Amino acid sequence: MNGHSDDLARKYLDSLSIAWNHVNGGEASTEFSFCGKTFATPIMAGGMAHYHKMHADGIVGFAKAVTNAGSVMWSGYCEDELVEACVAEGASFVRILKPLADRDVLEKWIDHDEKAGCIAFAMDVDHSFTKQGGLGEFFGHPLKAMQTADLREIAASTSLPFLVKGVVSVADAIACAEAGVYGIVLSNHQNLFPWTVPPIMMVEEIKKAVGDDLKVYVDSCLDDGYACFKALALGADGVCMARSLRTVFMEKGADAVEEKLKRDTAILKACMGKTAAPDIRHIPRDCIRSV
Repeated sequence: MNGHSDDLARKYLDSLSIAWNHVNGGEASTEFSFCGKTFATPIMAGGMAHYHKMHADGIVGFAKAVTNAGSVMWSGYCEDELVEACVAEGASFVRILKPLADRDVLEKWIDHDEKAGCIAFAMDVDHSFTKQGGLGEFFGHPLKAMQTADLREIAASTSLPFLVKGVVSVADAIACAEAGVYGIVLSNHQNLFPWTVPPIMMVEEIKKAVGDDLKVYVDSCLDDGYACFKALALGADGVCMARSLRTVFMEKGADAVEEKLKRDTAILKACMGKTAAPDIRHIPRDCIRSV
């Protein structure tokens, strides 16, 4: 094992099997609530960047596809006008901001997203440090290590739901709950740092620690409906899929993104039907077994 966080996550996901329950099942609902709105699927399009470099359809075409699939679109940081263009197309949009040391700039971005009609905003707090040990920067803006007090102030500064991405520990989850953020995303940030615990491995422990104080979402190597089902069965409130969507987008464009989201939602629905789960909140935990 080389310590690559994606390899660790993939190995753990593949170690989980599903005990099907064919009796007393029924047609399941994949309906999903997020930030006060209802969606057709809990499989959200995870944050990426540079959509225009992937395919000519660009970020707006990608956003249309996600919206047509009845899902939520997260994005890595992008220009304000692109946020506005995606929202104008009807996208339920979440921009992932950086942990800036300059609070004025950060609050300017948050204010923009609130006025633009975004459904929420997020921050990838795991982006603060470089592998060389120091604090990094983002397009000339110095970054900082966020404290609980920082998160509390940010959450209180806006009516827009605030989510923290990059959480992989109980301690960080508790800090986020104490700060009053809406939710967290368990993520290894595509091997931003090696040897990251598989995010899906931490779902149950974190849910036990925070209860209903905040929503818990998961990404990292969730590339099909079966992997998404496993995360939801372990207690995740929703999931994010990114890299597999990026692949189909690069190869076939926006229509393929819509098709994949719908196809994986259908797989998820079938898994729920075959485990007697009526909805995503009542998937039996004991259907997930290690092999």
